Amino acid sequence: MVDETGRHEDLRKQVGSILALVAPLLKPTTGLGLPGLVAFRIVPVETWQTEQAAETARRLWAYRELNSFWQRPGITLLGTASLGTFRRLSADLGGVMVMGATQPGPGADESQTLLVPEALEHTGVLSDPEYLTQVIVHELVHHAQNRASRHRADWAAHTPKALLRGNGVSFLEEGHARWADQVITHDLFGAAVDADSAPKSDRYNEVAKRKEILRLKPRIDPYKVGRVLVESAIGTVGTQELNAVWSNALLLPRKDEVADAALAADKPTRPKLWPSRLGSTTFTDTGVRTFID
Repeated sequence: MVDETGRHEDLRKQVGSILALVAPLLKPTTGLGLPGLVAFRIVPVETWQTEQAAETARRLWAYRELNSFWQRPGITLLGTASLGTFRRLSADLGGVMVMGATQPGPGADESQTLLVPEALEHTGVLSDPEYLTQVIVHELVHHAQNRASRHRADWAAHTPKALLRGNGVSFLEEGHARWADQVITHDLFGAAVDADSAPKSDRYNEVAKRKEILRLKPRIDPYKVGRVLVESAIGTVGTQELNAVWSNALLLPRKDEVADAALAADKPTRPKLWPSRLGSTTFTDTGVRTFID
């Protein structure tokens, strides 16, 4: 836990205390362990901009080595356009709207979260320690996901389309992290905490209405729908069975399974397609996961 701004020692201590409280709860809740090195860095928005853009570019180039899909001209153009959009909007995203951003660390078993104090202020996260706790838990779950999926390497190699915006990976990762942060904050505070309800600044509300920002908003909310998807899967097959997805690209939620969860998100019914498919698999004696016909 480090404050690279040199101006937020109190926030550094607060985040450190939260990490000491919640880190031991992560594996009992999710069944996932953390990387060998977990870093939380309080950074200026300029550092967030530079490192997030560099990580996006690095990841796109790494994917090209894993599957020729990422070398297709259309996919290359899409990646270039997305990176350009990010760079154009990154000051508002990193300095106003994004509560936290988790990315790989320098080493294979390392993961790091970047926190921008100004964004935590604008999003209202600093208005209540419980909001900050939820954000830290959510990002900590992403660290565990990074370790389990080897930073998405198997998915990028075998089911590359699932990583495109609006496809299965975003719903799995954000839904799983939202499910876990709700469970853990409920256990800590007696009720689940939702930082989305925190009081936003005028600057946040102004930026959120910009057309370019609105265009980034997904048609289906990966946090809400992803949580429904993950909760239903855990209720059907259990946490251990769900966790097989982190190392098996074939188990990622498909578009029709995400749509099924979206239909169930505002209803008392559970989605059935993805949990049913997970439930139709088993481990062989050799430990290899196979489908049952």
